[in-house]
Formats: sequence, structure tokens, C-alpha cells
Amino acid sequence: MLRKNSIILYDILFIIMIHMTNGQTVKNLTAITWSHATNSQKLLNEVLSSDINFIEADIVFGYLKNDESKTQQPIMAHPPDVESDLTLESFLTQIWDFNKNTTKEKQKGIKIDFKSTDVFTNSISILNKMWNTDYEIWLNADIFSGPSNNTSTIPVDPDVFLTESNKFPNVTLSTGWTTRWGINYTEGIYTHEQVKVMIDGIKKHQKNNAITFPVRAGIAAQSIETLNHLYQSLNATNLVTFTIWSSENDNVNVENLRKMIFHFGLDKVYVDVPANLSSQLRYTNDSSRIHTKQSFVKNIMLNKKKNGKSCKVFFSQQKPFIAQI
Repeated sequence: MLRKNSIILYDILFIIMIHMTNGQTVKNLTAITWSHATNSQKLLNEVLSSDINFIEADIVFGYLKNDESKTQQPIMAHPPDVESDLTLESFLTQIWDFNKNTTKEKQKGIKIDFKSTDVFTNSISILNKMWNTDYEIWLNADIFSGPSNNTSTIPVDPDVFLTESNKFPNVTLSTGWTTRWGINYTEGIYTHEQVKVMIDGIKKHQKNNAITFPVRAGIAAQSIETLNHLYQSLNATNLVTFTIWSSENDNVNVENLRKMIFHFGLDKVYVDVPANLSSQLRYTNDSSRIHTKQSFVKNIMLNKKKNGKSCKVFFSQQKPFIAQI
């Protein structure tokens, strides 16, 4: 189900634009909104009729409900589920039809999360048929074991995923680590060893694709040094961003996470977290959760000056708009 929690933001041409002192205008990626686990026909219908920007969904190798042939195929579901009323092919076709018949501004991006090597290899022919698009498609997989001592989840084979992904032009890769974290976790980082295997894997197989690294909020907040090494090692050859995600009850050091976001910049970090965490990361009035034009600019100016930069925020309208998180 789409998250119903909303926060009020000021409408600034749909995505907040930040004008840096060097004259470059960049997007505030944290303003992009997401659906989650869009793994059924009902949920897909809801998202396509909403203002959500990016559709996130999971793919397993399983069975279509009410299919008497019981043919195994890529379906939209999250483990341990192995049945769905929506196949990957139908999912992609419906979004393609929607985007073809709407304006560029209203098109939906897609992030599809492959849960096993098997389902990824069996999805390649479907992706080939659907790849002639003018909107964003992200291919996501956890390809290495990560914190904290997560050995129970089997990663997607990194060589297979990175090699086969090269066949899709203009692909955005979303490559991450398996993780174990929760409400009682306080210790854990993306280690130098975990970052090194990611760097080596990307350099071995990828040339210049855009890459976003999905990092879990509670762990990323404690990993600025190693994530900075990851960024610096690859950004010269690949357009690198981070996508911060979190489960509902994860333990997160909010101030450290804010430092991580502003270390890299709002144009380098997507934020896809539950509403209660998101509201703590944004610049809001605590009593009303409504941005004021002055306080919003002041907060960003202060944070950017800490990094030796200054910026201005340009508002196109004075009225607020609702962004679903």
C-alpha cells in the first residue's frame, strides 16, 4: 500500500533546484518520491494514478496466480512469496504504456530489485524486449555480503549481474550489499573490505554507467569515511549517487545521517525512508511541519557553508504542495 504519510513542502517546479556559487544548477534528489514493493496489480494501479515519481518493485522466480500451467517465470513479489498476480513482463508493459501516453514531467521511473541470480538471468530476454524507453529504469541487486555480519542472505552473483547489465544502454545500476540491522542495532559500518570488493567489481565490469549505491540509513550514518572512499574511487568514470533506505523500526543516528547527506550534497543523495525518519531529515517547523521560505533557505545555507559552499534556493510559488513519502 502506498504510504499515506505526507509532509508539506514548498512547490518549486516539482523538484527543488539549488543554485551553487559556481553557476551550476542541480536537482535536489531528496525531493523525489517513491512507491515500495509495488508487487501486485492493485498496487500498480494505485501508483500509476498517483503523483509518485519512482516505482520500486521486487522480482522473484515464481508462479502467476491462477495459471494452470504452473510455469515458473519472473513475477513481482518479495521473498518468501513465490506467487503473484503480476508478471515482470506485464509490469514493464503497463508502465511503458502509461509513460508513452503522458507528459515527460509525469512519467514514472522504475527501480526493479532482483532477489536472486536465477530470476535476473531469466529476466534478461524480457528486459531486452522492453528496453527502448525514454524514462529511467534502475536495475537493483544486492551483489555482496554486507553489515552487520549478514551471512543468511545470498547475494546476486556480482559477475553475472554486472556483466549482463552492460548489455542495456543507458542503464542505471543500483548495486548494494546484503544487510542485517534493526531497532536494537547501534554498531556497524560499511567496512573498507566491503567497499573495496564493490569498487573492484565495478571497475572490472563497468565502463561509464550511472551507479547509485543503496545504503541502509542506520549503517550509512556511521560510514561517511568509507562511503566517501567509494565515491572518490568511482566518480571519475561513473556518475555516482547514493540511495538511502531504511526499514520502519531501524535504529538511525539522525544527526550523523544528515551529516552524511550534506557531505555528498542534495544532488548526490536520494532518500527513500519511512515518513517519521524523513520528517527529521528535512527543514521543517517542528510544530507544523511546514517549511517557511526563510527558514528553509537559512538551514540549507548553513549546512552548505559548513562544506565551504553557499547556495540559494529559488521558489517558483508561495503555496505548499503535498509530497507523499
